[in-house]
Amino acid sequence: MSPKARRLPAEQRREQLLDVVTRIVLDEGFGAVSIDRVAREAGIARTVVYAQFGNLEGMLTALVDQAAARAVGQVSAVIPELPVTRDPDVLLVDAVRSFTMLVRDHPRLWRLVLFPVEGAPPIVRRRVAEGRAAVFALLEPLVEWGVQARGGPEGIDTELLARGLLTMGEDAARIVLADPERFSPDRIATFTATLLGAFGRPE
Repeated sequence: MSPKARRLPAEQRREQLLDVVTRIVLDEGFGAVSIDRVAREAGIARTVVYAQFGNLEGMLTALVDQAAARAVGQVSAVIPELPVTRDPDVLLVDAVRSFTMLVRDHPRLWRLVLFPVEGAPPIVRRRVAEGRAAVFALLEPLVEWGVQARGGPEGIDTELLARGLLTMGEDAARIVLADPERFSPDRIATFTATLLGAFGRPE
């Protein structure tokens, strides 16, 4: 272990170790992660890893919790709180563009959240479901406001619309990750604007 490794503050050490775990998980799956391997690749003693996370389960839980919190934080940053004074269509298009840009710029985080990873423990599914519920709780009232503000579509079920938008957002993120050149944030935002235009608005 190098002197530089020993001098890292606890929070920086934790980030370093979680970066190592993320790389292993995305390259080889959760089953490839072990205390020994993380310590070896980080260039530190196993005792340092144990001091940070307690055990392997604690380390994987920390990884999943960090990813979920960061993902929800990024989504929350592009979903404004009510009351809103902007045009609802413009707001949605801008939010879609901003979100897909975040996905493009943070691919490791969103691959961890959106793509099934080999050997993922049950906590991964739980945290993804909890994160999805948190985003939906932010999105549904905004969708209800948006439909009222734009004057329709009349009679549309806003809860189901919010769920549909959430699913479309997740799919948009996946195709951006899979082929960012072909499915750029601008292309997806333009499609969103065209789709909204198809619904029409009262004069």
